[in-house]
Amino acid sequence: MTRTFVVPSDDEKKMILKEYRSLIKICRPNLKPGDEARIQKAFEIAMREHEGTRRKSGEPYILHPIEVARIAAEEIGLGATSVICALLHDVVEDTDFTAENIKKELGPKVSRIVEGLTKIKIIKGVTKNKTKDSVAHQAENLKKILLTLSEDVRVILVKIADRLHNMRTLKSMPERKQVRISAETLYIYSPMAHRLGLYAIKTELEDLCLKYMIPETYKEIATKLAQTKRDRDRFIRDFINPLKEKLTDKGIKNFEIFGRSKSINSIFNKIKNKNVEFEEIADLFAIRIVVDVPPEQEKEDCWKIYSLVSDQYRPIVERLRDWISNPKSNGYESLHTTVMGPGGKLVEVQIRSKRMDEIAEKGVAAHWKYKGGKASGNALDNWLERVREALQNQDADAVDFVNDFKHNLYEKDLYVFTPKGDLRTIRGGSTVIDFAFDIHSEVGRKCIGAKIKNKLQPISHKLSNGDQIEIITSKKQKPSKDWLEFAVTSKARTRIKADLKAEKRIIADDGKLIFERKMKSLKEEITRDLIDQIVTFYKQGDALTFFYNIATKQFNVAELKKLSIIGGKIQNIVDRKQNASKTEEEPAQEYEVNTDVDLQIFGGLDNVDYHIAPCCSPKQGDSVFGFITIASGIKIHRQSCPNAKDMKTRYPYRVVKTKWASESKDVSFLTGLRITGIDDVGLVNRLTGVVSRELGVNMRSISFDTVDGVFEGNIAVYVNSTKELNNLIKGLKALDGVHEVRKYST
Repeated sequence: MTRTFVVPSDDEKKMILKEYRSLIKICRPNLKPGDEARIQKAFEIAMREHEGTRRKSGEPYILHPIEVARIAAEEIGLGATSVICALLHDVVEDTDFTAENIKKELGPKVSRIVEGLTKIKIIKGVTKNKTKDSVAHQAENLKKILLTLSEDVRVILVKIADRLHNMRTLKSMPERKQVRISAETLYIYSPMAHRLGLYAIKTELEDLCLKYMIPETYKEIATKLAQTKRDRDRFIRDFINPLKEKLTDKGIKNFEIFGRSKSINSIFNKIKNKNVEFEEIADLFAIRIVVDVPPEQEKEDCWKIYSLVSDQYRPIVERLRDWISNPKSNGYESLHTTVMGPGGKLVEVQIRSKRMDEIAEKGVAAHWKYKGGKASGNALDNWLERVREALQNQDADAVDFVNDFKHNLYEKDLYVFTPKGDLRTIRGGSTVIDFAFDIHSEVGRKCIGAKIKNKLQPISHKLSNGDQIEIITSKKQKPSKDWLEFAVTSKARTRIKADLKAEKRIIADDGKLIFERKMKSLKEEITRDLIDQIVTFYKQGDALTFFYNIATKQFNVAELKKLSIIGGKIQNIVDRKQNASKTEEEPAQEYEVNTDVDLQIFGGLDNVDYHIAPCCSPKQGDSVFGFITIASGIKIHRQSCPNAKDMKTRYPYRVVKTKWASESKDVSFLTGLRITGIDDVGLVNRLTGVVSRELGVNMRSISFDTVDGVFEGNIAVYVNSTKELNNLIKGLKALDGVHEVRKYST
């Protein structure tokens, strides 16, 4: 957050002390002797170093680290060391107080964690490509934080607390920064919170991201939730009361039962993915039953409660989820079932113990609390171990590194077996080669295939839950570049890239000798600076690639004759660089768009080339943004486009604010509608009548198919706006016999 310098008033000082005392009150029950004095020392350092600085909102800056510390202690459940680190997390980055000073005052552990939380500063003036640097810099910051995870997971937990408070106070930031920070949060921090079992924080982060990225949609769903709250509360009471009586009568003690509404973002995803209206969503809430029993009694009581719930309400058997017998990789344990409630409404019921509930809410911190510091073989421990392995390759490009890690966050885990029957957990989407490297690096390097269910499978074969895998190896086998097309785990990809780089280096040595001989024949003295100039001049990436390309005859050393080198400098490098084609990573200079000015699509953009993005096909009236491309001008995307958060996170400098100029009848969009219902005489005629005669919409094509009295039809139509499309869908749904109308991509 941006800060200014203003001396705090007496009232502000009192407020700061009040907030600090509130933090100590929250921490005190879990503090050991001496902890409170250490927290006090950290607070005094932070107070002194941040004195006079303010956030963009105008409040004293010290309130931010205090609030981050409170989130770490109260909402995540971390201890004194994490609270101290949270209080100091911005001190090294923003003041003259160094990590070495922290080490002297509070010890090496605190110093190491704070260093992990300290961003890498941009060295101004190093390169001219500031926009490209900003992406790499952002990735470097994330990489540094992630690398510290291999030493102490508390770095990530405090960073998530920091991001949560920043998102809660994002209102004071400019709109452009709100969107960029929200996209980054959705891209990495939300799935990180999910992987670490912080469900409550993950949910709040996603809701806040939606609030700033698509504010109209957020407000609409929030308003409808508020309007229907009374009806939901009444239904929950009617559902819960019979269950309370039944559980009490059957001797279940020390239990809580309550209802929780689904998050706004979860509801938004259902509306988007299932193409339904808010009113059509049946499961707007879930019922949770939490029983307080000893660990050895948890499974028995949870299944007993499930039996009693099933006696009261008819269960939907295929929607039973048992995460008690097989916990999720982030440690989540619970029994989920869906039942038919009063009035024929489907209701999800979650059954868990108090221990399971605390782990579900506070994730990794609660997991370690109950584990008592002992190795347990829990799925969360296994995942963290795989993360540490993936982080060992510190030489990887920062952007690639973060992208690989992001995929590890999103993918679910697979449970597979070795030939001896040992259970192993591996990332979802993994192939035979991933499993081979998971066993051992040498097994991976020599892998030529596998035997699964008595059938030979190639190294590219995707694994499924329950597969028993016997790896087949050959001494003649070695990694090739093709393996990277189907290897998905960080461990496998890291090992393959390392082997390929080692082989590339050997070949490049031959190319270097050829280069040196050529330069000697040209009587040019070889220096590191000259090599760098030549590499840049011929766009070879780096010296290793340049020498490799020479050895493999992808670059002809005869080209070097054409260079004019005087005093160790290439004289015509400037002219050649100016004529060089732009790369995809660089923003196109011909589009000098003022990103602070709204773009008027289909009006006021006569001098700018623009296109509707085919990945999301926005219609007039949709919430949209523009993205500057190299070859296609500005592409117009929906705010809810599946590619939006990736574009906004990786290339924020290429995103431009965009809005529709007006609902012009001169602009039409092709969209498809899929209609299902009960077949009836004259139905097609009535459908086409609504489309063409009543609403005046142009049809491009129409097709219907009927099986056993049920029809399904596709209509391709041209519409001018989302409003016109919604009116058409509403009109079609009103016809007798029509069951469902939904959009599909044409």
